[in-house]
Amino acid sequence: MGTSFEKVHDYMGRRVRGLWQRNGKFYQQLLVEQPDGQVAPRRILLKSTTLDNCRIEMAQKRGIRDQGEAASEPLEIPSFAVCCRRYFDFHESLKHGLKRQTTIDRERWSLNRWQVHFGHLRVNQVTRVMINGFMQKRLRGGRNPRTVNIDLINLRQVLKYARDCGFFTDQERLPTEGVKPLRYKAPVRPLLKDEQFGLLCEKADSSANRSGPILADFIRFLGFSGGRYKESLRLKWKDVSFELRQVTFGSDGLSKNGKARVVDFNPALEAHLRIMHARRAPDCKYLFPSPQRGGKDIPASDLRGSLFAARAEADLEWVGFHDLRHFFASYCVMSGIDFKTIAEWLGHESGTALIDKVYGHLAADHKRRMAQKVSFSLAQQAASPAEQPAVAAVQQSPSAVLPLPTQSGESAATTALAS
Repeated sequence: MGTSFEKVHDYMGRRVRGLWQRNGKFYQQLLVEQPDGQVAPRRILLKSTTLDNCRIEMAQKRGIRDQGEAASEPLEIPSFAVCCRRYFDFHESLKHGLKRQTTIDRERWSLNRWQVHFGHLRVNQVTRVMINGFMQKRLRGGRNPRTVNIDLINLRQVLKYARDCGFFTDQERLPTEGVKPLRYKAPVRPLLKDEQFGLLCEKADSSANRSGPILADFIRFLGFSGGRYKESLRLKWKDVSFELRQVTFGSDGLSKNGKARVVDFNPALEAHLRIMHARRAPDCKYLFPSPQRGGKDIPASDLRGSLFAARAEADLEWVGFHDLRHFFASYCVMSGIDFKTIAEWLGHESGTALIDKVYGHLAADHKRRMAQKVSFSLAQQAASPAEQPAVAAVQQSPSAVLPLPTQSGESAATTALAS
């Protein structure tokens, strides 16, 4: 028998409608949904090996199609590309989406790369070897390991959706299971210092650009509140409560995690907001109105171009808006604020773990610096003559190293300090 499909006939020579045979296997022809959404005939492999069993199985599949009965397995396993399309259609069709549109757009951009690699394959034919191979290809192309890890996360989401749709059996493992993310160490960004923060604001204030004053207000606001770039641009004055002394982020439901959070006023934030409120435009409800708004009441859409110009003048090319969020968190830590409160202000769902991981060293360094400011003047006056030189030396130079013990015993100064 050749490789082409052949019609099947019963023992009386009559044609069995909808049944075909190739290479000893039976196929049923049914009208099913195609990748482009149109309904067209498609041949589906049957498990049966005899004509009578094929007729029973064909009737079952027609019932599944016509009556919408639950199927033990899908009539057709879609390609990976089609599965991606259905995945996005599902999320975009939800009235109250599980994902924001910007998140969907980023996932689509990431998954397009996977589709180029194996989009033509049925989704259950994707293997772990293919995944690892594509990840290595991306690395050889100069991609950052963090970017490749994000691509892996997005792939895993689509495959989980495919399993929920029944394209993987309960016994089948997803090909992403066991694939470990690439090791990646984030570069340590320098901490923006007070004088650098002030210089950046000064350059924004003196900018000839119409966005300059708005940018200066925005920089100070992010540094004093820890707000994220996009969510802060959307803030309205109704989100600011001078009575409760707090500002609410994400009241529009568009925050990063979809939840609103409250940041309590600190003295710098409150003073800045009161100044902004006193000179706000009476016809504008936004904290940071667009400088090109004309008669419209719209917020500034993008201040990055103005920031690039200001930071170039300040010789701070490395500073981005997110560094202002780190500036806020760092100074909260060094001010002795507990990690739980900082995490709530920043909107970190991971709680104190991320704060401790990123900023914990600042708390330790700050404590060591504060310890050097502890003064025991009265106690030093009461110290013995042998103790006073050693105590004074340490207070004048905290990094000074005391004499090491000699073979005959410790020096008088170290003995006095140890007692």
